[in-house]
Parts: sequence; C-alpha cells; structure tokens
Amino acid sequence: MKKIAIIGGGACGSAALIELIIQSISASLQNQISFVLIERQKKVGYGLAFGSKQPSHILNTQADIMGIYANEPADFAEWLKAHGGKYRSDVKSESDEENAYTSRLLYGHYVAEQLEESIRKAKASQINIEVIEAEAYDIDRLENERLLIHLTNDSTTEVDEVLLAPGTPKPNTFKHFKDNLNYIDFPWPTKNLLERTGKKDHVGILGTSLSAIDTVMSLVDNGHTGKITMFSPDGMLPRVQPDENKDFQRKYLTLSNLHKLKREKGHPPRAKELFRLFIKDVEETEGNPLNWKSFNRDSKDQLPLLEYDISVAEKGGDSLLNMAYSMRYDTSRIWSWMSLHEQIIFTKWLGRHWTITRHAIPLHNAKRLAKLMKEGQLEIIPQNNEVSFIQEKNHFKITTGKDGIFEVKKLINATGSAAKLEEMQNILVENLLKKDYLKPHPIGGTVINPHTMQCISENGGEHIYAVGHLVNGMLMDVNAVWFNVKTIARLASEIIFKTTANGHV
Repeated sequence: MKKIAIIGGGACGSAALIELIIQSISASLQNQISFVLIERQKKVGYGLAFGSKQPSHILNTQADIMGIYANEPADFAEWLKAHGGKYRSDVKSESDEENAYTSRLLYGHYVAEQLEESIRKAKASQINIEVIEAEAYDIDRLENERLLIHLTNDSTTEVDEVLLAPGTPKPNTFKHFKDNLNYIDFPWPTKNLLERTGKKDHVGILGTSLSAIDTVMSLVDNGHTGKITMFSPDGMLPRVQPDENKDFQRKYLTLSNLHKLKREKGHPPRAKELFRLFIKDVEETEGNPLNWKSFNRDSKDQLPLLEYDISVAEKGGDSLLNMAYSMRYDTSRIWSWMSLHEQIIFTKWLGRHWTITRHAIPLHNAKRLAKLMKEGQLEIIPQNNEVSFIQEKNHFKITTGKDGIFEVKKLINATGSAAKLEEMQNILVENLLKKDYLKPHPIGGTVINPHTMQCISENGGEHIYAVGHLVNGMLMDVNAVWFNVKTIARLASEIIFKTTANGHV
C-alpha cells in the first residue's frame, strides 16, 4: 500500500488531492494507495488566499479558466451559473459568468465543495483518506526511502511520497520589527490586521502590488478613515484588468517562431529577442511605431495612469494589456526554453513591467482605488530606501529618494509572497533547507524537475514534490490557480505511474 501525503490544504493542496483521487479511481488502485492531507486550519479548501471574508478581495482572473479540475477549466464558471451567477453580491461583472470576477471566499467555497465531493467518492471506492489538522514542521528521509513527517500535534506519519503545497509564504523581511505592536508582518488573515489598526491611524503599507491593494481594501471595507500611504521602490500600481479582454492575434512572439529561432540560431530565446518580437506584435496591431520609453511607469504619478487604465479597461484593454493576456498559456513554456542567464536578465530588466501588466487589478477595485486617491485618503510614494522606528514618537519613519521623509503610526508589510526560500517564514521550508532536502533556485523557490514537479536536491531523495509559490523561480505564473492545476496534473500522473509500477520508478 503506497501512502501519499499532501502538506497544505489550500487551493493547490486541494487540487492535488482531487486529481490524485480521480486518477487513482480511474487506474483501479483502490487497494494500492491511500492519502493523508495535512492542514493547520480547521477548514480545508480555502487556505489564506481564499479564506478571506472581505467582500472586496476578489479574483484577478475571470471565472472561465478557474476550474479546479486540470482538464475542465470552465467548471468554476458552470458552478457559478448554478449558484446564482453574476447577480450575486459577491460577483463583480458587467458581462456574463464566464468573465466574472468573484470574491476569493466564494471561490474557496467552490474548492471546498469539490474537495468534499472527491473525498466522498474516494471513500465510496474504498480509498482511505485521512485529514489531519496540524502543521508539518519537519521531514526525515528514512533508510527505506520512506519519509517521516513531524507534526505540531506531537505525532508523526510515515509516507511514500510527499507533496509540498504550503500556500502563500510569509516574508521574513523586517524581522527586527517583529515584536513591535505597531508593525503587522503580513496582511493575512485580515482579523489580525484589523484588530491592530485604529480606524483613524495613519497606516503605511509596504508594497504596491495586488497584496498591498487587497490590504487597502481590507482597511476601507471596515471603516478606516485615516490616511493610507503605500510605499515601494518603483511606486508602480498594477494595470487594470478588463472584464473581458479584446482578442489579440500574435504573429511574431509565438511558440512556433521561438522554436524556429532556437533551431536556426542554435541558442535559447534571449530577453532582448523576446522584447523585440513583443514590440513587433504590438506595433503591427497599433499600426504605427510607439515610444516605448513612455511606458515606463517607475516613480511616476500613479493617479493619472490609473484613470487612463480604467478608461482603457472599460473598452476591453489596449494592445499591451491584451498582448500580455494572450500569452498566458505560453509564458511558462517560453520561460523553460530560456537559459538561467537570460531568465535573470529578463527578471532584472523587464520583470517588474511584465508583472504589473500581466497581473492586473480587477476593474471594480481599480475604480475604488482611484476614488480614494482623488479624495486624498490614499497616497502612493516611490523610492523608499529605509524604514526605521522612532521610539520617542512611537512612529515609523520611511525615508524616500523622491518625496522626502514620511512618518506613519502603523506599518503593514504587504510586499507580497517571499520569492527566495531563505526569505520564506515557514518552519518546514527552513528545516528542509537546513537538511538540503530543498535546493534554492537562483531566481527563487526550489529546484524541481518541471516535467514531474519532483524536488531535486543533495539529500532529499526522489519522493518530495512541490507546487505553487515554492517553485516560483523555475516556473512562471505560479500565483495563478489555473496554472498550478495544470502542473498538478503532471505531478499526479507521475505518482500514479510509480504506484502502478509497484512503487518503483
């Protein structure tokens, strides 16, 4: 009997168990396989990402590609139609259900429901499923190649394969503020955030990405009337996602052309080549050359840009936005074709600009942000380069290169998920790093075999797998559920293959 452990019961962990159950039943493995799902929260299927009760925490991806089943991307949209559709208060859409942006919590309900149904089917097929409410904090690789998982409930469980799906990793930056009651090291869960900020406090938020924007929404949804100031090195807000993107046909930056380039020139795609092809596609659609330097939003006034983006999004997006959106299914393949050297160049040169274009703000929340900025409650400041605490004033001081020095009463670290393993505040990741069970990738996350999702390391063996943000250096789009679901299908197929081969590779 092969035993599979999934550590983490959020969307990724749930999707993995669902897919493994489907493939196990299809392969008639009822007497050969069992599963244990380890999740520290009482409710499974939600995790931090989809357990938020804040109504303005909404998905930044349309419903029609959010299905939790690997080969049924439209399943969530179909579920939504059967559960009230676009007329629900927790759905933001001016078109149909396929293009709806729902609350994160509603999506969590969907995932939890599908997981519960899958577990019921597994038990009906006599596949044993165990759900443990605890945190996994360490793993030992035994002499027989099995893995012993240590849990915070003072128990252990011995398994054959482990999938690491811990969800959104908290960053361990600004550790010197950890005991400061005015410092909130992570905006999730929102209960902690709201309990420790007064409604009239001047709140500083480190970050201007989607996590930081959700933090703003959490505050104002709960009656915050004080000043809110967002700080980041570039001060750039994400662009605005239309309810429905206009179709964009690429002619130059295609998989076919890149493969031809690789075949004829004998080298992997280079960052400059990708950008040139991107430019050709956009300019051909626009019908004229563009001033590409003008698209650099670093340290610029964000309100006029946000208002422009809102007007563009209401019309279905511009060429840049729609070009990036059209690449959503190809980016990971292109990334895998690039050398590490070129990946690093792309990350440093274009990474920030790609991120704000590809991972945009839902239109509904963008309009709310613009209103807060016009009313003067919200301000965005770039070029922050030092954060300190003034003991006498009981305030934080943020020194910036452009607008001088700012003081705030409360400070929230909303810089987003930690990228590098050593920056992740997660006891299990920390312990696996110490043992060399995980090998850090130079860009971020851990090194894996991207075809099987198996972790490649000095001492970890062949039975530890990872998905989601833990593999953010080797794969693109790991913040997207639809992408993680696809990688999970590959992982599940590998584990099922090993099981049908009597447990031997």
